[in-house]
Amino acid sequence: MALFAACQGIETRAGFMDDVYPLLQEVLPHERFVCAIATVAPVAVLDVVNAGFPTAFVTDVVDRRGRIASPVIRRWLMSDAPVYFDETLCDAFLEDGDDSWLDTFRQHGMRNLIAHGIKDLLGAATSYFCFGGVPDGDEARRRMLQLVMPHLHAALRAHYRLKGREQDVELSCREREVLQLVCVGKTNEAIGSILGISPWTVKVHVRNFMAKLNVSTRGHAAAMAMKNGLVTL
Repeated sequence: MALFAACQGIETRAGFMDDVYPLLQEVLPHERFVCAIATVAPVAVLDVVNAGFPTAFVTDVVDRRGRIASPVIRRWLMSDAPVYFDETLCDAFLEDGDDSWLDTFRQHGMRNLIAHGIKDLLGAATSYFCFGGVPDGDEARRRMLQLVMPHLHAALRAHYRLKGREQDVELSCREREVLQLVCVGKTNEAIGSILGISPWTVKVHVRNFMAKLNVSTRGHAAAMAMKNGLVTL
């Protein structure tokens, strides 16, 4: 109950680490911890809080093509359930291209991971929490993760929303509508069908809001939109 109460009063990153994290360590003992907010379609990491994981292990989660490079995150995205990993499960988890992830796991002496999170509306955004060096991945620990996750999600979302925003960006109503649909992974053709406009007109709106946001990709535009509260997902 103390952890749940602390999650409701978060206003800063420091508050998350000072007030929530020590209680989380008591409820779910672990050696390393990382959590993040990201859009899923397209993939764009918005914010990360890291306590003990190697930087390379965290920053390489999304590769240059936007592919999720972590087998644990991929498994969680498919199952929406707590995911446990140790080296006895390599055959079930690893795909082609996961060698560097496993090398980093081994290089830094990691024993195991357990992870869970919550997807926002339509699965367009998610908060994700990963714990390294846990005693085990038994059913009781998985149930505990499911119990605390809504409260951790609320705390992380509040911390992220309350961070200082960059200078306001002026978008037209139509640009915001198009941006909203870009953030959930819609193509220009699909957006045009939904809004009753041509794909070419959609392309113009995309070009305009990307210029205003000073970004060069749709994924970066989605990240900026989430960061600055330009869309609601």
